[in-house]
Amino acid sequence: MPPSDLPPGWSGPYQSPNTAAPYTQPGGIGQPTWVYAGFWWRVWAFLIDALILSVVDSVLGFFMLPDLKVEWQETPIPDASGQTVDVVDIADFVQPDTISVLIPHIHAGNWHLPSLFLALLPALYFIIFESSSFRATPGKRLCRLEVTTSRGRRLSIGRAALRFAVKAFISFPFFYIGVLMVAFTRHKQGLHDLIADTVVIRAETAEVVTFEPRS
Repeated sequence: MPPSDLPPGWSGPYQSPNTAAPYTQPGGIGQPTWVYAGFWWRVWAFLIDALILSVVDSVLGFFMLPDLKVEWQETPIPDASGQTVDVVDIADFVQPDTISVLIPHIHAGNWHLPSLFLALLPALYFIIFESSSFRATPGKRLCRLEVTTSRGRRLSIGRAALRFAVKAFISFPFFYIGVLMVAFTRHKQGLHDLIADTVVIRAETAEVVTFEPRS
């Protein structure tokens, strides 16, 4: 079926310049038709993942981060007569030129390792889920999306890590240009997808899809 006969947003399997043969569904007849996930579907999936991460981060932070203890030290300031006046004295005898200052001292336990773990939590979340048998984060799975290589294979840990690193340090920081590319590229790929050679597709389209051509 010519590409012109496909509904908007539908296309055949992605073919990378370095790919010898496109992905064929095991046990299927012919080649499957893939629906590449559009920009807004991926935005909704990301917002769901961000919400999940925020909840998990808050719960883990409550149990992992050390309690902060504040101790107040009273430091009297001498008055004009050379005597000192404490805070308890001010309640009974107040003079404009006598005052006592309370200086806070904050004490916290070891917070370096918990903070490092919480900082790495988003990376672990995306890398582990996208390289797992789910092929998607919970947010993507709820939106019926999955991440796959250009040949329809499961992502390795290394490829998932590369995809996340490019997304976190290039696609997002530079005015989201690498993310906005999803709306304009042929196979709905962001910069991180192009570099990692991955695509995001609708999960329910892993089978052969047929329909009548337009008259």
